[in-house]
Amino acid sequence: MRIGIDARKIDDTGIGRYIENLARALLRIDGRNEYVLFLPPGRELDDSYPKGRLTAVVETAGNYSLAEHWSLARKASRYGLDLYHAPHYVLPLLLSRRSVVTAHDIIHLREPSFGAAARAYARFMLGSATRRAERVITVSEHTKRELVEVIGTAEAKIMVIPPGGGDDFTRPAEAAILSALKLLGITPRYFLFVGSDRPHKNLRAAAGVMRAAPDARFVVAGRVREPSRTMFAGMEERVRFIGQVDKPALAALYSGAAALLFPSYHEWFGLPPLEAMACHTPVVASRRAPIPEVTGDAAALFDPDDHAGMARALLVLRDDTAARAAMVEKGIARARLFSWEETARRTLEVYEEALR
Repeated sequence: MRIGIDARKIDDTGIGRYIENLARALLRIDGRNEYVLFLPPGRELDDSYPKGRLTAVVETAGNYSLAEHWSLARKASRYGLDLYHAPHYVLPLLLSRRSVVTAHDIIHLREPSFGAAARAYARFMLGSATRRAERVITVSEHTKRELVEVIGTAEAKIMVIPPGGGDDFTRPAEAAILSALKLLGITPRYFLFVGSDRPHKNLRAAAGVMRAAPDARFVVAGRVREPSRTMFAGMEERVRFIGQVDKPALAALYSGAAALLFPSYHEWFGLPPLEAMACHTPVVASRRAPIPEVTGDAAALFDPDDHAGMARALLVLRDDTAARAAMVEKGIARARLFSWEETARRTLEVYEEALR
């Protein structure tokens, strides 16, 4: 069969990682089917994508635009697709091919900062996509329950397939870690926050930890606007904002950190904890769903507003060698449970079910 995947968000954080790793793993394990990836303008695929059964097609229609509904539907027909996979909740309204949609979360309906228009659009598109698709993939049991209860998605058509998580991250050699940190101007024994300043990411918790622990230092990797940095007023010398970094630099940042803080109020899944665990770094995280599904007992979990509790746990993981080693061992074992190859294998099964 010929399978089309909407890969226009391939360079986004989170969903972009899902698209990139899923597509690469599908091409690696599937020797029978052909794939068409719809890519944003200027995006080329490197040699890590197996060639021969892959066609890359430029799609100029923007995400969340009217044009995407007719343009992608037209291309699905032009390229003779048997199946179309929307790895985000937008399934083209004019699509006539069989389809699978991945609905990662309903965060647009839960997080007020997205605004009324975004909530209305998300509710409509989630409902439309999950009704029309032959199968719906989601990444956690938590999101499956929300799709059933809030969107009204038929439970029988939903398959829970977690993403691979940390198996594409490994801890670099110590010399490489120190070299990368030196280039960034960072010295070890810092705590790491990976994410943006969107309210649901709860960057405020890092500032709260720094107030509760005057010797705590943070590195923040992700998009953080200047106004958001004012929450660290008076603590500027203890926090570094380095923006988004590439994968090798991120692996070094995970590996050089005393611990990762992941205090989100809402998440679609939560890749950073597994990535940190794969790099032998302990994790302190929010206990809000679906994060406990991801971390199991391999992270210290707290209410996202319990800054003092987070601070105590982070300091223990930094300063207590035995406690740190025990948590690192649990984390390594946990990260090994999540494989992109397994994600691809189960996704391929869903494709075959959708066509039957």
